[in-house]
Amino acid sequence: MVRKTPVQKKADAVDKALRGMFRRLEAKPVPDHIATIVDQLEAAENQPLKKSSGG
Repeated sequence: MVRKTPVQKKADAVDKALRGMFRRLEAKPVPDHIATIVDQLEAAENQPLKKSSGG
C-alpha cells in the first residue's frame, strides 16, 4: 500500500466532505421558484438562434 502524503490526506478529506455536502443538497427538494427559473433558462438555451437579416 502506498503511503499518503499530508497533502493527499487533506485533499481526500476535502473531497469526502464536499461529496457529502452535495449528496445532502441533492436529497433536498428544490423550491418551486428556483425550479421555474431553471426551466426557463434551459428552454431559452435549447431554442435555436435566429439569424439576423442585416447586411
